[in-house]
Amino acid sequence: RMNLKAGIKAAENAAFDTAKVYFKAGREALGSRGWEGDYSTMLDLCSHGANAYFVTGDFDAMATLIDEVLSKEIDTKEKYRVSDIKVKSLFTVGEVGESINAAIEFIRQLGLP
Repeated sequence: RMNLKAGIKAAENAAFDTAKVYFKAGREALGSRGWEGDYSTMLDLCSHGANAYFVTGDFDAMATLIDEVLSKEIDTKEKYRVSDIKVKSLFTVGEVGESINAAIEFIRQLGLP
């Protein structure tokens, strides 16, 4: 949790490169069983981490974290933060159609028309 707090604080101060280090360290500290052991913290580390990677332009690392969260059997509402980042990142790199499709898919997963 300390890495999560430090990462959030760094991101709040626009130190996104530093934030990435904290979020990654937090995920590594939780290890491969992080989702089972401390689900909430792992979700926050991945979600905030994806945002930090997005802001710094590291789209591959961002996509890895987004895919990790989206692959989990968790409530769709908890996937909102990474789904939002995914839509924004696709738009940012000029993939407007894919961005729209990702947004529509998430809306459908929420059960909205």
